[in-house]
Amino acid sequence: MAAFSINQAGIPQRLTATIQKYFPTVEMGDIRFELVEGLSSKSWRIRGPGIEWLARRQSPTERKMGVDRQREFALLRQMSAIELAPQPLLWRDGWLIVEWAPGRIATPDEFLMMLANGEVARVLSQLHRQPCSGHPLDLKTLFAQHWQLMDPCRRSPALLRAHHYFQRAALPTPLALAPLHLDVHAENLLITPQGTMLIDWEYASDGDIAFELAFIVRASQMESQAQTYFLQSYQRHRRGFSVSRLQQQIMQWFPWVDYLVLMWFEIRWQQTKNPEFLADIPALYHRLQRCHRLQQG
Repeated sequence: MAAFSINQAGIPQRLTATIQKYFPTVEMGDIRFELVEGLSSKSWRIRGPGIEWLARRQSPTERKMGVDRQREFALLRQMSAIELAPQPLLWRDGWLIVEWAPGRIATPDEFLMMLANGEVARVLSQLHRQPCSGHPLDLKTLFAQHWQLMDPCRRSPALLRAHHYFQRAALPTPLALAPLHLDVHAENLLITPQGTMLIDWEYASDGDIAFELAFIVRASQMESQAQTYFLQSYQRHRRGFSVSRLQQQIMQWFPWVDYLVLMWFEIRWQQTKNPEFLADIPALYHRLQRCHRLQQG
């Protein structure tokens, strides 16, 4: 992360103006900014005497990708009350400012261990027991926005068929509605002195708990036995559904997860031209085509 003083180029003037406006006691000359690069957005770490913050800007493109800082602020307020998320300080003038939570990011190996020992399942079950935030996930609108953002030259006939299918198809009937994080992976798992915390809530919204579980299973490439153990760990903390019922519901959500991830990769490639974002697309296409044949059969 590169550090900047208030007088250096690159610091958004609107951010400094927002800090001066809503935190008038802060001495701006003592503040240092560090650019934090994420997978889909940039943030600013803000340091000074008694200050350790993170600032995240709302942009029109990010909004079309499903990022809503006002919604993120609401979810952070709700989840910081139960120590699952950092404390939000401000949502004003297009800037979200959050306390920088002490702790360290989980390593990939630690994340796999926390999947295996039930810690990720415990955190998710705690999240999924909370009341809805009032910000529901609108998948079909999100899909339509993703379609507009991707490279038109990559809209193949197969992808067009998938797009039409997911616009017309009925969503799976929810098993249970709850707040979802929707971006749980090693870099968003913070190990703190108080326990495990989730960060980067920019995609969080209300939806079916099985949709989030399907995301975890897909992203972690869980084998059958590992998936069963993960769901058993989850079910121990969140009663009301059998493991087999959770598995059935997750299976219904897999195609929707695959399509959402595929389109996210397409958008990120369009924005960055980084070929890494294209690496997993063939496998996602294959799974979607196989699912479509099953739907037709």
